[in-house]
Amino acid sequence: MKSPIATVVGSTLIGLMLTLAAAAQHDAPVRSAIPAASARQIPAADQLLFDDEFNGNHLDLAKWYRCYNWCNETQGGSYGLPYDLEWMWKYNVSVSGGMLNLTAKTNDRGHPYTSGIVTTGGSPTAPPSFTFQYGYMEMSARFPAGKGMWPAFWLLPADGSWPPEIDAMEWLGNTPTIDYATIHWGVQHNGHHPSSGTSYDTKEDLSAAFHTYGVDWQADHVTWYFDGKAIKNFTKGADIPHKPMYIIVNLAVGGWIAPPDNTNHFPATMQVDYVRVWPQKP
Repeated sequence: MKSPIATVVGSTLIGLMLTLAAAAQHDAPVRSAIPAASARQIPAADQLLFDDEFNGNHLDLAKWYRCYNWCNETQGGSYGLPYDLEWMWKYNVSVSGGMLNLTAKTNDRGHPYTSGIVTTGGSPTAPPSFTFQYGYMEMSARFPAGKGMWPAFWLLPADGSWPPEIDAMEWLGNTPTIDYATIHWGVQHNGHHPSSGTSYDTKEDLSAAFHTYGVDWQADHVTWYFDGKAIKNFTKGADIPHKPMYIIVNLAVGGWIAPPDNTNHFPATMQVDYVRVWPQKP
C-alpha cells in the first residue's frame, strides 16, 4: 500500500530520479520493480531452463504456440475421435489475473466442443520455441469439474516422432481424485505400443484447488510428483526417451471413460499458475 504522506512520496520520486540518472551516466543497467515471479522466491530460480508465471494480460507468444505444431492456430485442429471430441484453437486461450486460462466451450464456432492448448513445439512455419533433453518440469494448475474434462501436461519429441511420450499428468473429471502418470515407448504393433501407467489416488478432488504436478526426466530414470511427493518411478533406461522434447499443456474434452453429459457446465476453464523447467528437481 502506498504511503499517504506527501513528503515520503516526493522523496521517493526524487531518489528514484537520481538513481536513474546515475545509472544512465555510468551506462549501467537499471532493474525495474521486482516482478511477481521473483517475489514468489522460486526455488533455484537461477537454474531455470524455462519459466512462465503468466503475469500480465497476454500470452507470451515467443514462448507458446496455441495449437498442435502441425496445425494453423487460427484454423485449429484435433486428434479427433474416438477420444478427442474438442477442436483446439487460439480463441480458447487467454491470460488474466496471473493465470493461463484454457477454456472448453460447447456448440462453439460450428464445433460440438472447442478448447485450448499451448505448446513450445513450434508451428508449421516455425521451429520449437523451447525443447530440453532431461530435466524436471512442474506445473501448478486447477482443473474444471465435470465428466469428460481431460487436462494434460506432457512431452513429445521435437523431431516429430511418436512414441515416445511422457505424460507428467492427465486427469479425467470422471475420476476426480486420480492423477494419471504415464510413459509411452517402443514400436507400435496393430495400433498398440508399450507403456507404463500409474493411477495415483490423491484422495481429494483435483478440481477443488490448485496442485503441483511434476516429472523428473533423467537418462536413467523418470519420476513423477504430485504436490512434491514422488508417486511413480520408471527405471528402464532403454525405454526412456533420449532426445529433445517439447512441452504441451492442454484441456481436451472426451477421454477414455465417458464424454460430457447434461451435468457438465460450460464454459469450463483449466487455470495454470505457472510452468517451470529445471535441469533437475530443485
